[in-house]
Amino acid sequence: MNQFWNKHKAHLFILSVVLLLSSCIEGYDDDWTFNAGVKNTQLESPADTSIVITKNADGSELIITWPVIYGAKGYEVSIYNVDDPSNPHALVDKLFVDGCSTNCEYLDDTKYRFEIRALGNPKYNNKDAEAPTIKNHSTLLPAYAIIPTGTDLYQYFTNNVIPDSTLEVAYELEPNGEYTVSGPVDFQKHWIVLRGDKIYHPKITYAAAGRISTTSGITIKYINFDLSAVLPTSSDAAVLSFSSTPDPAILGTGSYYILKAPKSVLIYSCNFNTLNTRLINDNGKKYCIENLTVKNCIIPLGAIPTDGIVFMKGGFINNFYFNNNTIYGTIESGGYFLKYENSGRPDRAGFVNATININNNTFYNVVKTGQMANYPGMNKNTVTIKMNKNIFIDCGSNYVIRRLAISSTNIVKELKDNCYWFAGAFPQVNEVDPSYGDKSGTAFGEDPQFADPSNGNFTIGTGATQILEKGCGDPRWLPAN
Repeated sequence: MNQFWNKHKAHLFILSVVLLLSSCIEGYDDDWTFNAGVKNTQLESPADTSIVITKNADGSELIITWPVIYGAKGYEVSIYNVDDPSNPHALVDKLFVDGCSTNCEYLDDTKYRFEIRALGNPKYNNKDAEAPTIKNHSTLLPAYAIIPTGTDLYQYFTNNVIPDSTLEVAYELEPNGEYTVSGPVDFQKHWIVLRGDKIYHPKITYAAAGRISTTSGITIKYINFDLSAVLPTSSDAAVLSFSSTPDPAILGTGSYYILKAPKSVLIYSCNFNTLNTRLINDNGKKYCIENLTVKNCIIPLGAIPTDGIVFMKGGFINNFYFNNNTIYGTIESGGYFLKYENSGRPDRAGFVNATININNNTFYNVVKTGQMANYPGMNKNTVTIKMNKNIFIDCGSNYVIRRLAISSTNIVKELKDNCYWFAGAFPQVNEVDPSYGDKSGTAFGEDPQFADPSNGNFTIGTGATQILEKGCGDPRWLPAN
C-alpha cells in the first residue's frame, strides 16, 4: 500500500514540475503555478546571480534564462552591446517576453549588458519591478592578467612567469594604453592571446631591439603598433617572428616544426605606423604554420626589406588567410608580398592540401616593382588560390595573378570579382593572361577613385560603379560603412 502511495506522490510531483515549466515557457497569465497566490505585491526583478547565459548548439546565439517571478505577467528585456561603455548600442530594446528565456546573436569578443525587469500582473494587482536587473556578460577569453599602461613588455615578461597551460593564456592591455618593447619577448611554447581594447586600441612601440616571437599559437588583436625604430636592415625584425629556438615537441614530418590546429597564428584588427620591416618572419627556421591569418588590419609600407612582407625563409604557411585588410606603399618599392622557402609545399610537412586565401582587401602600390609571391614548391594541383573581391592598384609589376600562381597552370585558381588597375589602366593583357592569369571571367579594371590615398583614406568614389556594385576591397572603405 505504501509503495502505491509513494508512486502516486511521485507522479503528482512530476506532473507539477511539468506544469510549472510549461507555464514558464508558454505563458502564464491565468496559470495558478505562475501566480502561486502572489497578489497586491511590488515585484522584484530576477537576481543577477539567477540569470544564466549559455550558447546554443551551433554557437550562433546566446540563450538567456532566468527563474519564474511569481505574480508577473512577463518580462521586459533589453540587450546592449557595451564594447564602448560610454556609447551602448541597443540590440534589443524593451522586448516583452512571455516566458523565462530569450536569445540574441553571439558575437566574438563582445561585451553585453542584459536588463531584465519583471512586469506585474494587473489581474492580481501586482506592480512592475521598479528597476531591471543588470547582468553583464563578455565573450572575451577571460584575462589572466591586465598589464598596466606605461609598461615595458620586455621587462614585464622577463619578471612575470607565464603559467603552464594547454589552453590559451590571455594578457590584456588597457584602453588607450601606451606600451614599449625594449628587447626580445619570446613567448616560446606558451599559447598566448595579447589583446587591447576593441574600441580604444592601446599602442605598442618597439625599440630598435624590440621583438615579439613565439613557437606556439598566438593571437594579437586590437592593438596599434609603432615600429619606426626598427631598422629594415635587421635580419630578424618583424611585427611577429617565430622563435629562433623552436619547441622540439612540435618537430614533425620533413623536419618541419609544425604548428597545428587548434593552435594558429592570428593578427586581427591591428593598425601600424609606416612599416619599414616585415609583418611576419620565421627567423630562417624550418616552421610550417598550418593556419596563419591577418584580418581587418591597416598596414602602410615604407622602405620594407626586399625579402618579403610575409617572409618564411626556412619554411612555409600551409593555409594563409589575408582578409579585409588595407595594405599600401607610401613609397614605390620592390621585393615580395608573400615568400616561402623554395621547397615548402603541403605534402612535405604531412599535409594533403594547402591554400592561399586573399579576400576583400585593398592593395595599393604594394611591391610595385617587385612580385606578389615567390614559392616555387607550391607549384602543385594540391594548392588552391582563393581570391575574391580584392582591389589591386599598381601592385606586383603588373603581374598579380601570374606571380601568385608562380607562372604555372598547376595551382588551382578560384577567383571572382577582382579589380586590377596599373598606371591608370586595366592591365588586361597581363592580368587576364590566357595561361597564367585570372580566367574567371569576372576580372575587371576600374579606377576606384580613392578619396585620399596619400593620407591613408581609401574610401571608394561614387564613380567606381563596378567596385561598388560588387563590394570589392576592404569593406571599411565602402561608402555604406
